Amino acid sequence: MAAGIKFEKRLENLLEKLPGFAEQLRSIARNPRSIGAKLESRSPWLSRQFLGAASNFVEPFLVGMGLAVESLGEEVAEVSLPGHWRNQGEGGVIHNGALSALGEFASRLYWEHHLDLRGPELYAKHVELRSLTRARGDLRGIFRWSVAGREEIQHRLRTTGEADAHVTVSVYDTSGKLVAEVDVDWQITRQLSLGTGPGVR
Repeated sequence: MAAGIKFEKRLENLLEKLPGFAEQLRSIARNPRSIGAKLESRSPWLSRQFLGAASNFVEPFLVGMGLAVESLGEEVAEVSLPGHWRNQGEGGVIHNGALSALGEFASRLYWEHHLDLRGPELYAKHVELRSLTRARGDLRGIFRWSVAGREEIQHRLRTTGEADAHVTVSVYDTSGKLVAEVDVDWQITRQLSLGTGPGVR
């Protein structure tokens, strides 16, 4: 009897929390990568795993590519691309589309993480691939951006609500050889509001 009463009380507590829980689920569904920042302080490894998995939900185009977040720091975002058959073109060479997606994803991840952006606020106006040699096997896309450069972007977003950034992602093979570079022209926007102040990321 006592066990039944305890179960009923737990069920009542759960039902009371459901409206808030449902709203949290809706928020995560709208921007699942936002939870990556919360996980970072507790487990950087789990955060990277979650960010990689979230890409499959946010951007269905990337499903099956196997992109994995290797590191995400103040000045760098590093993403790996496996050399499996799904990413290959003719003759086992990594397809240009996969290389371009790797570069776009690595730089997008950086901006979304550090500027706390939602998808519609970040738009790739132009993506250009420079293939330096035939890329084979597993690859890594590395995007670097200085803290000072990021603060400049943040300042423009706070004052005008928009900023452009021309970035380059370097793609390396497992031996550390530079095999390609991906240039991305980002248009970054943010809706200005009365609550927006200098503390906004």
